[in-house]
Amino acid sequence: MTTASAADPRAETFAFALAAEFPEINAAELQITEDVVSELSIVTWDEWVVCFPQSEAAAARLTTLANVMPHLRGFLSPAVSSWEHASLGQSWQRSWRAARQLDGRPLQPELIVDQNRERIVRALANFLHELHQFSVERARGLGLGPAREWRAEHDQLGKRSLAILRPLLSWSEMARTRRWWTRFLNDDSIWQFQPCPVHSALAAEQLLVDPFVRDLVAVDGWYQLRIADPAIDFARLVNAYGADFGWRIVESYGELGSTADAALFRRVRLLLTARRYRDVVQAAGTGVDSEAMSRALSNLRQA
Repeated sequence: MTTASAADPRAETFAFALAAEFPEINAAELQITEDVVSELSIVTWDEWVVCFPQSEAAAARLTTLANVMPHLRGFLSPAVSSWEHASLGQSWQRSWRAARQLDGRPLQPELIVDQNRERIVRALANFLHELHQFSVERARGLGLGPAREWRAEHDQLGKRSLAILRPLLSWSEMARTRRWWTRFLNDDSIWQFQPCPVHSALAAEQLLVDPFVRDLVAVDGWYQLRIADPAIDFARLVNAYGADFGWRIVESYGELGSTADAALFRRVRLLLTARRYRDVVQAAGTGVDSEAMSRALSNLRQA
């Protein structure tokens, strides 16, 4: 995600669009975040968060998400958002959905200490166990995208990353990169998984705990909810909190009765590498000479 300042000229436009429902809104107080993957502009102020779609497809996904979240609220232990207000015009440019911000503090890595580590591990494992047990048929009936898009998405990621990396890597590095993508995409075992609803974007900012960091009280940021490989969620947790803590969550997840076998571990490791290529693609938007690209290339070379 990218965040804009409150002085962003779009703030006045967003405030105008919301004024009928929120007459006390002040454009200077708006914080604007761009979720590039979900094609959403996310506007926050006081206790509210509002999503503005940037395309017709994003508007359709936002509608689907609004259909699904009430069902997850009754199924998951942590709290999740539901939209209380919406403006659904005839065009996606005029549509938005608003929800109250969830209570809790982000689970930053430094908050995890010896005294609460196992409690937090169990809470995260239980949350994923519940989410991944949600009926796939029910999720599909509510409009969530099918798992078959997952392989095609990585095929496109491979093509885009190779095109970006071609002038940035040495000949030997580029040859290794091509071999990795060929093996990854042609390994049928990677794409043989039991599909389930996945959050897809877990990070410290989305996992909210109580003030004393004793329990997981809410999960936010569901904009990339889909039906796909459960390994996605574990890869995001490993990326956010490190391998030791992430793998402990996987083990606890298995102890709850969910599948946590060698195949899952392998897919998580491969998705962690694929994530480094995704970071390169996202960094390309800031320029090949940017700090973000330098960091992405450094991380890729360490894979």
